[in-house]
Amino acid sequence: MHAIQSFPPNTIGRDFVVGDIHGHFKLFESLLKKTAFDKALDRVFSVGDLIDRGPDSIDVLDWLQQPWFHAVRGNHEQMLIDCISGNGDTARHSRNGGAWIYELPGALQQNISNALQTLPLIMEIELLDGRKIGIVHAETPLIDDTPTWQNAKNAITGRLGEIHQQSALTKALYARNKIEHQDEIIIQGIDHIYVGHSTVASVTRLGNTTYLDTGCSFDDGALTLIELSTQTAVNVAMHTR
Repeated sequence: MHAIQSFPPNTIGRDFVVGDIHGHFKLFESLLKKTAFDKALDRVFSVGDLIDRGPDSIDVLDWLQQPWFHAVRGNHEQMLIDCISGNGDTARHSRNGGAWIYELPGALQQNISNALQTLPLIMEIELLDGRKIGIVHAETPLIDDTPTWQNAKNAITGRLGEIHQQSALTKALYARNKIEHQDEIIIQGIDHIYVGHSTVASVTRLGNTTYLDTGCSFDDGALTLIELSTQTAVNVAMHTR
């Protein structure tokens, strides 16, 4: 696993970020069509939680092989990895939408786990206008409440020590402190950050962090896609399936 993955500006097309897909890849396909997504020119970045709850989780391998599709690791990917390695809580994962993986042949389970293990914890994308975008699943993994993007990167890569690295991993995958406290603090050293994990009724911004998991795994939810250069959001509601 690479803790951080960086991407240069897209000089030929558009860049998008998508909320938690949760196994609803057909819904995702309809969202791409709605934006006239061009696979030869455009790119899409995911905030993680590609799998579980939805009917198409098994398709995750196909999506991860697409050269224009990139994702960070979410807590649902981590739960699967932990369980397939024998270190997780299989019953808990199953209750949270992960039962599908245990119905597959063992070799395929391992192939999916191996693919998910390659996903970074943080992504950085440069835009043509010089802005830098950060993507992490749950929350920027700050250590010692130092509100800088570099602090999070130092923690997640182990530069601050193993204890801080483990804390950063947990925050990146599971934390909800910022949204629970409606924390408007600006994280320095990055222009904008996109996260998922915490379900919101509509796209929600706190400081320079935007939450875009609009609950596509729930009947009254939707899947949201944001174009990075303009911050224009489009969505497809679950009831349109």
